[in-house]
Amino acid sequence: MAETLEHVSLPEAVGKALRRRILNNELPAETRLVEANLAAEFGVSRGTIRDALRSLNAEGLIAIVPRRYSVVTRMSPGDAEDVCFARYVLEDGSVQAGFGPSRKDLARGLRVAMQRMSAAAVTDDMDALVEGDTRFHELLIDISGRNRLKDLWSMLNSQMGALMRAEIERQGIDLSEAVHRHRPIVEAVEEGDLDRLREEIRSHYLTGFPPS
Repeated sequence: MAETLEHVSLPEAVGKALRRRILNNELPAETRLVEANLAAEFGVSRGTIRDALRSLNAEGLIAIVPRRYSVVTRMSPGDAEDVCFARYVLEDGSVQAGFGPSRKDLARGLRVAMQRMSAAAVTDDMDALVEGDTRFHELLIDISGRNRLKDLWSMLNSQMGALMRAEIERQGIDLSEAVHRHRPIVEAVEEGDLDRLREEIRSHYLTGFPPS
């Protein structure tokens, strides 16, 4: 059954629909995506499908086999470790100078983002959980007020869906546990404990990977 597309460009709309299916595991790893079949399902041209698949490939959600088909993939542990380390360095750099102009507002915003993530976990909606996770960590990166830092952090956002889908499967956890792992960060902000906050951010991103 074809999905209703949003009022955006066709490649973006198709990409969003396919991304949702991949993140929610409706299209599991190793599923083949054939341009002709997808074009017929969505009622669009094969060129539109091709553009959408290129976007998903850049996000690390699929691999493209030239002139044949695309296949749903999972981010490798090594790539996941690299993305997590980069995010850790940027977020730690953002918070090390303090909590920003209003620690209470920050804590409140983090709680709201966690509530969104929890609601997504209840409905097993990985796509919505990734959106909530992005907002949660965006609040931490905004503390510094440094635009260049935010730009670098944002460049990694497109891969967060692939990262979370792969790591949830690799670590054998459910969505509610993924949400729970954000709680110590919120508690550190509420306590006003900067040293703990930095340690919790480090643990959040780097725990679970073997030493390099």
